Amino acid sequence: PRTSLLYTMCADYAPGAEDIIDEAIYLFKANVLFRNFEVKGPADRLLVYLTLYISECLRRIEGARGKAEALKALTNMALEAFPIPGDASFPLGPYFPTPESKQEADFIRSYLRQLREETGRRMIDKCYPDGETTPSKWWIAFSKRRFMNKSLS
Repeated sequence: PRTSLLYTMCADYAPGAEDIIDEAIYLFKANVLFRNFEVKGPADRLLVYLTLYISECLRRIEGARGKAEALKALTNMALEAFPIPGDASFPLGPYFPTPESKQEADFIRSYLRQLREETGRRMIDKCYPDGETTPSKWWIAFSKRRFMNKSLS
């Protein structure tokens, strides 16, 4: 069962229930083909962010020489400094509101870091099913696609 802070922060958390990361991974292959994406609410914003992050994960997995190296690359990518809404270099600025305080910015950074870590772990499981040593070509084939013609890096 999943027990990260991501799950326990949600009031309606149910062990084994699908969450936004599962949804982003499930919809990734279809969504990554879009040049435009209509954002209707906060869940859509997060879906856009995670779709871009999954694209980055696939690029790192593609360049790795095995599952262990891919896991290390994704863990490092999740922990490195990254822009958040309100930063000039944040690629999704028009879609996200700017934090109103330093506390809110720290909370957003912490939340996005947790999303990045958990998404990376799950992408390793998707790309290396059943203990395979090479990544799934059905996932890596999407590493070259650019969702909305944007990138997080």
